[in-house]
Amino acid sequence: MSNRNKNLELLLCLIVVSAALFGGALAAFAQPVRIAIGAASVAHIPGLVAQEAGYFAREGLSPELIYIRGGPQTVSALVGGDVHFAQVYSQPILAARLTGADTVIVAGLINQPLFSVIAVAGIEKPEELRGKKLGITTFGSATDLAIRLALKKWGIKPETDVSILQIRGVPEILAALKSGAIHAGAVSPPTNIMAIKAGFRELAYLPQMGISFQHTTLTTTRRYVGNNRATSLKVLKAYVSAIERIKADKNFALKVIAKNFKTTDLEVLEYTYNAGAPLFKTPPYPTLEGIQATLDFMAEKDPKAKQAQPRDFVDTSLLEEIEKSSSTERRKN
Repeated sequence: MSNRNKNLELLLCLIVVSAALFGGALAAFAQPVRIAIGAASVAHIPGLVAQEAGYFAREGLSPELIYIRGGPQTVSALVGGDVHFAQVYSQPILAARLTGADTVIVAGLINQPLFSVIAVAGIEKPEELRGKKLGITTFGSATDLAIRLALKKWGIKPETDVSILQIRGVPEILAALKSGAIHAGAVSPPTNIMAIKAGFRELAYLPQMGISFQHTTLTTTRRYVGNNRATSLKVLKAYVSAIERIKADKNFALKVIAKNFKTTDLEVLEYTYNAGAPLFKTPPYPTLEGIQATLDFMAEKDPKAKQAQPRDFVDTSLLEEIEKSSSTERRKN
């Protein structure tokens, strides 16, 4: 081998080694962030897309996505510092804030109740739910609030007109329907289309019922934002990029849904994407109207909720800063 070739080979080796060391150094300096991801629902895919597409890594973050079932359990982990951010629906966030916690909503991922009420064969109308058993994930969860809001719309009283049972998870609600343990339940995409394909009846698709509801939020604590504002901005930037990718790149979003919901059924995947994609907004501001609706519902049992204002529960300054920065960059280009 000539000296020239030996030198070239040595140079290439040095480049490879340097790249590996540099990449390792970047990973070592990446800011760790723990994010709680909720139920198996299309409402929760922004965090998954941000990870799969590398948007967290691009911002210099090392994310750990942690699955926690149930809104109250998720909020407990957030308030206790076990996670830094949480994809969680609004009610337990508002409840925690009313009891003195410093929880704060920084983005609204889904601002409508993304659920279907699915029933067994023989139940054709909502009024036929009286005297029946209805399934939710856990008390205080998004499925719990969603089904109670639907029942209220139909003039059906929870606990007196129907029995509401905890089933633990959305896929488990479908299993309970199949076993006959319940007569109806609140499920989200893709479980709702799976239920329909299995022969169950969709009594209502809640986004079409005109129900105000701040469904999935990205929430943290004011303490965390105060101490880690730069990191919080990076997390929000990754989420904004993920939502833009979901809306613009259907094929990529379908791959993420298929991987995380463990299905290759094209009909299920198409339905799930088509149900969720239009509901994601950029920028993902939360809905004050939806938060007020949740407060109104909570006020039936909690007097503090009557006096609360929706703006007390949100901090949109991070999204506003990202918008301002993006506008400045566009003007420069």
